[in-house]
Amino acid sequence: MRKILITSTLLVSMASPVMADQVFFKNGDKITGSIVSMTQGAPLRFKGAFPSEVEIEWDHISALYDDMGRPIPMPVTQVETPAEITEAEEVAATEPAAGTEEKEDPNAYKWSGRVNLGGRLEDGNSQKKSASIDGEVKARNEKNRYTAKAEANWAEDEGEQTKNDRQLNLEYDRFMNEKWFIGSRLNLKTDEQAALDLRTKLGAFVGYQFYETKELNLLTKAGLDYISTEYENDESEDDIAASWSLDYDQRFFEDSFQLFHNHDLAIPMDDTEAFLIETKTGLRVPVGKHLTGTAEVDFDWDNMPAAGVREQDTTYSVKLGYEW
Repeated sequence: MRKILITSTLLVSMASPVMADQVFFKNGDKITGSIVSMTQGAPLRFKGAFPSEVEIEWDHISALYDDMGRPIPMPVTQVETPAEITEAEEVAATEPAAGTEEKEDPNAYKWSGRVNLGGRLEDGNSQKKSASIDGEVKARNEKNRYTAKAEANWAEDEGEQTKNDRQLNLEYDRFMNEKWFIGSRLNLKTDEQAALDLRTKLGAFVGYQFYETKELNLLTKAGLDYISTEYENDESEDDIAASWSLDYDQRFFEDSFQLFHNHDLAIPMDDTEAFLIETKTGLRVPVGKHLTGTAEVDFDWDNMPAAGVREQDTTYSVKLGYEW
């Protein structure tokens, strides 16, 4: 009887580890006992052969099994990462891998433009008033460029109107390669002081883009224009003219100021003496974010104007503008 009791006690002691909870460690060790508690964000509390409960960090444990040998799901833990590693990972995640830089869509248009306003008012010994507005908008992708320009000027001196003109210019350029392009344009102009009801220019041209950057732009164009001119005295003229244009602007001293000049020359084929020249020259200075101050001189020459109208017309203006 005594032998039977001893044998039974040995069998129970041998079986009890198998019927207990088991903790497997990442280093290969294992302990058996009873799980006291396991909660998210807290260490595992375990009672084994040792006198008291122990707390085991989850990052040391590889697996848990219950007293029936079934796996026990462990709480999901988040291992803290040093701040410097986290920042490095964030930088790596936002920077493209070498050789995989994101390329710009050649068909996407980039928009730019500016609007300028100018004015003057004198009310005292002399009474003078003037106002001017002009604007330009461009849309450009790899192969195409659209440009729209408009301006209007008005002035009055001692109650007498001395200036009233308006102009609209629309242009399309199609680039054949990086430098050469072809295009067409439409220009409409009225000028009361020049007795001009409407002058219409419709032309085609070939152009060359020498530079096209934020710091420097330079291009020239040559082509043919159909010019239709209607005067206030009901006279009209229609001509085919050779044309030549130049557009230039350049920033200096880290965008401290910008010089610009553009001109347009048209020479009628049947009467070369009746040529037209229109020029704009000036200086732009940044005065704030997207804001610019502009000093400009416009010089126009019509070698065969309407009767009683001077050949040359010069305008000096100072404007405040917004550009993008």
